[in-house]
Amino acid sequence: MTSALFSLGSCEEDVTDLGVNLPGTTPISTTYEDFAATPIQASTVLQTGLPTALKDHYIVGRLQDGNTRGQLEAKAFLQLTQLASPTSLGDLLPSKYAAQNPRLDSVVLFAGFDQVYGSARDNISISVYNLAQPLDERASYNSASTVPLGQPVRTAIPALINRVIRNKAGNQDSILLPLRLPLKKTGTESSPFVDDFFNNFLKTTTSERITDQQLESKWPGIALLPASSGTAIGFNRSPASKIVFYYRVTPTATDTMTRRTYNLYFNDPGTLGNASPRYFTNINYDLTGAGSPFGVLQGNSTAEVPFINSGGTTYAQEGTGLATKLVIPGLETLRIRQQTENLIINRAELIIPARPYSTGQFSAPAQLYLYELGSDNSVLTYLNGVTPTERAVQQDGYSVTTAGKEEPFVLRDTSATSKYYTGLMTSYVQAYAKNQLAGPLPAAFLLSPTLRRGGTLSLNRAALDASNIRLRVYYSKPAAR
Repeated sequence: MTSALFSLGSCEEDVTDLGVNLPGTTPISTTYEDFAATPIQASTVLQTGLPTALKDHYIVGRLQDGNTRGQLEAKAFLQLTQLASPTSLGDLLPSKYAAQNPRLDSVVLFAGFDQVYGSARDNISISVYNLAQPLDERASYNSASTVPLGQPVRTAIPALINRVIRNKAGNQDSILLPLRLPLKKTGTESSPFVDDFFNNFLKTTTSERITDQQLESKWPGIALLPASSGTAIGFNRSPASKIVFYYRVTPTATDTMTRRTYNLYFNDPGTLGNASPRYFTNINYDLTGAGSPFGVLQGNSTAEVPFINSGGTTYAQEGTGLATKLVIPGLETLRIRQQTENLIINRAELIIPARPYSTGQFSAPAQLYLYELGSDNSVLTYLNGVTPTERAVQQDGYSVTTAGKEEPFVLRDTSATSKYYTGLMTSYVQAYAKNQLAGPLPAAFLLSPTLRRGGTLSLNRAALDASNIRLRVYYSKPAAR
């Protein structure tokens, strides 16, 4: 695979002999270089405090990483809300039927999901806790954040992952049902917390609708914690995600319906007509397990594991903070040459081979991004007006000080054994060679699937063939007469 990748552009003619020689002009020679004499140095690093609030998914689960031997644990913390304007019987308070003696039968938490890491065949077990305090709307929550827990709602609830509805007319069509977590069922599962919430709040309030402040005072939010190992689930913002109170009332002459429901939501507010409920994911990635070469990264953001110490592989994973650090000597070579030669960068491409058959536990991300690093492995920033902005390689044609146009290094999946990430950085290399970056020269670069300002969250991971990462640069320069 490697020889095929890096023979691109070769032909019978030596491209170093090509040139442009127009009458009355200085001849220009063109060449390309892979900087094989000074190869890219790759290592794995660990970032902490990645943004996880208000992403498109929140993650819950615990599993052992088969490659790094790390232990991953993800917890979700979510605010509850309700419909701004109740429009159905399922959103009317039980207190509306106080004269009919509302009696609680069961409470079920439903959560829509579309990501499963680890085993999808086994049950998962999740504990649900009340939060001791509401999520702070002024706080900036990330993967290292946590909030104190309150009373348990119900612990170690087993749930089936693969509940589906199949089309009897054709097995090709099926619907994956939301995860179902029973919080209470009369006679089998008890929950003093939901009993108290129903009997002393939902039944007794005298208002037509409780306010968010009233709701937060009684139920500040929920924490979803893994109570089993082997699986992690990425929950989406499905409107099906809610807590449903099922209760009965005594029928009357004018109202014979006896079964009713009341809903609390923690899903996308687009269907609710009110402000977004806050939520975030806490992700703890413990690399200190026996046999893991990555233990030195734990609690040390300046540490790194060279690829030769990890079987020739480096990693870049969303959520956990694993990323690949690159030192690219070829950039400094070009910068030094530029001081004596007028180099014109025609094309610069970073080619990053991925390990085949490395996506059994985690899918490969569709793209990676390249950030500039300081000597302490922190991402460099510059002031965009008055806003600190992370220094990332931008798309070709944009200035290095452009914000929001990060170059995606896209996964090319040509066959089962030939996969690689590639992206252009022509404008960046030209700016580097001419000392026109947004600040001091970076000490290294960070290759990560995490776009800090982006809205996605997953555990997708790239396993990279670190010894074969190449920067290929095509450039021109005036030839001596």
